[in-house]
Amino acid sequence: MANDTAEPDLARLARRRIIDHMDCDDCTEDYVFLMRQGDREFGIGLTTVLAALAFAEREKAIPPLPPEWWIGINRRYR
Repeated sequence: MANDTAEPDLARLARRRIIDHMDCDDCTEDYVFLMRQGDREFGIGLTTVLAALAFAEREKAIPPLPPEWWIGINRRYR
């Protein structure tokens, strides 16, 4: 994105599913979203998505999620 007034380049899911890495001993993520932006494909891990969500919540860009939700996420993805 060149500046804030330009329309952003959209990244979309490259496939209609999440790549499950739960059984992978060498992987650092349980789930990876395969994204596509133009001709480029790239993965975004679930922990990155959750960190972005937490950041957006702190910046008041989204409504707050219930504390119980964050506690459940913390217990599941330590």
